[in-house]
Amino acid sequence: MEKWIIIPILLVILAFILLVGFITERNKVKKFRGRLKREFVKPLDRDYSNERMGAMRGYYESHKDKGFSIDDITWNDLGVDDFIKNYNHSYSSVGDEILYAKLRMPAQKEEDGGFDRLEYYVKEFTENEKLRVEFQVLMAKLGRSGRYSLYKYLEYLSDVKPDHAVLTIIDWIVYAGIIAFLFVNFYPALVMLIVWIIGNVCVYLVRKHDIEAYFTSFEYILRILKTSSSVNKLLPDGFNPEKEILKKAKGKLRGISTGNLVFLQSDTSSAVGDIGNGLMNFVKMFFQIDIFLFYRMKNQVEKNTEAIDALFETLGTLDFAVNVASYRTILPKYCVPAFTDRPVVETEEMVHPLLLKEGVANSVHADGGILLTGSNASGKSTFLRMIGLNALLAQSMHTVYAESYKGAFYRIYSSMSLKDSLLKGESYYMAEIRSIKRILTAMEEDSSNVLCFVDEVLRGTNTKERIAAGAEIMRSMQNSHSICFAATHDIELAHLLLPQFTNYHFDDEIREDDIYFPYKLKEGYATSRNAIALLRIMGYPEEIVNNANAYVNREDDKALLLKEREKNE
Repeated sequence: MEKWIIIPILLVILAFILLVGFITERNKVKKFRGRLKREFVKPLDRDYSNERMGAMRGYYESHKDKGFSIDDITWNDLGVDDFIKNYNHSYSSVGDEILYAKLRMPAQKEEDGGFDRLEYYVKEFTENEKLRVEFQVLMAKLGRSGRYSLYKYLEYLSDVKPDHAVLTIIDWIVYAGIIAFLFVNFYPALVMLIVWIIGNVCVYLVRKHDIEAYFTSFEYILRILKTSSSVNKLLPDGFNPEKEILKKAKGKLRGISTGNLVFLQSDTSSAVGDIGNGLMNFVKMFFQIDIFLFYRMKNQVEKNTEAIDALFETLGTLDFAVNVASYRTILPKYCVPAFTDRPVVETEEMVHPLLLKEGVANSVHADGGILLTGSNASGKSTFLRMIGLNALLAQSMHTVYAESYKGAFYRIYSSMSLKDSLLKGESYYMAEIRSIKRILTAMEEDSSNVLCFVDEVLRGTNTKERIAAGAEIMRSMQNSHSICFAATHDIELAHLLLPQFTNYHFDDEIREDDIYFPYKLKEGYATSRNAIALLRIMGYPEEIVNNANAYVNREDDKALLLKEREKNE
């Protein structure tokens, strides 16, 4: 009888482990709720791995053919990755990927944005803290889909070779036989059980190798199904349209049991853990249950990708609304955009979203092109990025960091932070004209409104040709269905582009051995220069500074004499 005492001892140990796991998880969730409340009201400035940023693109990559997308040049120019790192409060892949897609595919008309429903979600999540926190806990339990997006796994699911479930069934029959033999001859049966378990682990690792990457995706689908049920119970009646979508989509997937999640779930996939994951990993290896369930689920998943997409999008859109609610709470001020049919940009006291506290507010009313002049580091490029990023957020998050904003629905393009490419054998000038050409082509192909930003047009070539070609390019960018914001050091352009472009500028002040930038937009073009003064402030030799100033003075005198001569003639 002594040999059987090991069974109750093991059961007691197992019960103790589960109890400790339960208490640990409950405390973890409690702490996590407090963390969510603290984080909701502040930017996060997280570090994102390239892997995570790549996974964020999944939903967008599978839906980008549905309309206009911000291209890579504009995305990088406006610093949208930095915006995500600061203001993304999602703890799930559905939240990450829908946020990315919303920013990458800004609405081109009111109904595209679903702004009425978005405003309702934001109001509920802002005013009802308990609802928001419990929803975020569910999203954190849903967690992320692993190294890649769920959509990437689904794309290649058909490549998985078929397997025979009968192998697993035979394995279970052998287990049953050995366990029955324990009651006949304990010690030989125990040795057989140990040998069979070791053999099973080896076979398990071989069988799982080819499909292991897909386990995460199937596990994630099961977690989405489980989360959809929990969200349906949590949401109040005002969310009935979304609850109905979740219910119908889940109904189409009724052949997939969420009970399988116990066997397919890993211990690192969610932000808030579940009980017994560690023990379950041993059960899976011993009995190969997860492999058996994988092949049973595969056909159901392939037949119901639209239902999976509906669940993903609905949960992600709700998580996106939490991000909007958080962003508005963090901002010192914000406005809901007013959209117009004609291309204008009218804003009061706008601030760059990434300069939360130190940003300087500026106002502009543009119903035509805007040309910015000013000295180095005076704020021209930051101003362009401020307008561009806020316009993007107006058409995605329905939120602008300003006291007021009025504008059309725009296709947004920029040509600002360009680089030459040694690998491509492409000079800076070639990269620049290629970048600008894509904007002109977009304007020719579609009559939809365009908002574009150009920083130092054709800076990669000589002065005379830069001004001549730059003026023609800028004129072609400003038309009846576009608004162009441009920055330049060439004052000649300020004269040549009138009246299509209105001149604004940023000033600077030299104060003893320092330079001060007020970053306030002023009408007219700049008259000050600071390039040589900055050399002096940075400690360059006096000979260099003095000779440079002397040359500039001679050139100014020549230009003045030339103007006087032309005037007299």
